Amino acid sequence: MRYVITVLVILTAVFVLLIVEFNQGTMTVNLTPSKATELSKASFFLISLLTGAGLVLFLYLMRDIRRFLRGLRVQREQKKRAKVQELYTKGLNALLAKRNPEALAFFQRVLSLDPNHVDTLLRMGITQLREKNVQEAVRLHLKAWNLDRHNQEVMFSLAADYEESKRFDEAIKMYREILDKDHSNITALIRLRDLYHRLNQWEELSETQGRLLANPLSAQELDIEHRKLIGFKYELGRSHLEAGDLERAKKVFRGVIKLDKDFVPAYLGLGEVMLEEGKPREAGELWEKAYKLTSSVLLLHRLEDLYLKQGEPGSAIEIYKKAVTWKPQDTGLKFFLGKLYYRLEMVDEAFDTLTSVDWGDREYPDVHKLLGNIYLRRGSLGLAASEFKKALRFKKQVIVPYFCSNCQYNTTEWSGRCPNCGKWNTFGVNLEKSS
Repeated sequence: MRYVITVLVILTAVFVLLIVEFNQGTMTVNLTPSKATELSKASFFLISLLTGAGLVLFLYLMRDIRRFLRGLRVQREQKKRAKVQELYTKGLNALLAKRNPEALAFFQRVLSLDPNHVDTLLRMGITQLREKNVQEAVRLHLKAWNLDRHNQEVMFSLAADYEESKRFDEAIKMYREILDKDHSNITALIRLRDLYHRLNQWEELSETQGRLLANPLSAQELDIEHRKLIGFKYELGRSHLEAGDLERAKKVFRGVIKLDKDFVPAYLGLGEVMLEEGKPREAGELWEKAYKLTSSVLLLHRLEDLYLKQGEPGSAIEIYKKAVTWKPQDTGLKFFLGKLYYRLEMVDEAFDTLTSVDWGDREYPDVHKLLGNIYLRRGSLGLAASEFKKALRFKKQVIVPYFCSNCQYNTTEWSGRCPNCGKWNTFGVNLEKSS
């Protein structure tokens, strides 16, 4: 290295001597319009050379200074990021362990170093929501969303905040924004569907459920979601019926029947529309056809009430007789026929119908109560007392209730949907369970 420097010095000295030797004489240099100076040609050349070399050296020096300062800044940023990540990880671990105050403390330290750390704003908002500080959760998640408009996790969290604070319109808007960016986002569809369900917005609910069914689902999931769609559409029809919009109600109920020909509530709803339109005969014909298709005793009950209101008890009796003919082994149908006879004061016919069945040891408390009343009317007090004793052994309610086939919930008020488990088309009667 020393040898190289020595050679360079010698070469430089030789170069300068040659410049001086070959550039004798002077030259005039005008420094300003009114001032000039005399310089030797060699001096002018050397000054120009040194000036250029100095300028190059200065530029290189400035570049190196900038690189040095940039390196210091990068090192500081790296240390800051490492510290932020360390604090964020500690906060996240505390959050997962449900140590919410500790998590909030760590997250606050992160934000003091980096106020725009999106992940921290997200997790801190979740922590605040756990602590029931809903408005603070909204503020934090809004800030995170404004920093990263495409972050779906932030958008879902913000929608959840809106739901918790009962700002349902804003929650719906957020879910829709997610779906605008990702049309087949199943999580957003399910949450939006559930929110519409919570708000009883049946039209929007049916549309959203239809979009959900357009996604690839397993056979089991498809069956479950399809049944939900049928139930939602039925509720949409009920809402139109209750609002007096009979045409739309009729259209929806018919659509439900096309989707599921065994969905009894839709037949009942469509019949109610016909009754509202002043068409009881058409309603009766519909329910008779529906009974042949579904064998649901609920339809017979509606027909019984309809014909009695119309002053046509013979038609009510006839429909039960037809049902017994179609299903002669169904003891429940014979019970309801006997019950109808008793309701019409046709005591002998009621007695003949009920005593034609071998009830055996089966626990049918309503049968015993009805027989007890018949014996009482016929003056057979001993037999009446015997039947009442059999009925009184069961401590359940007197009226024949409707039972849900899914959860066994029972009630005396019929509904197209079980209020206990939320399933549609599950109510029926069970003489063995009634009392």
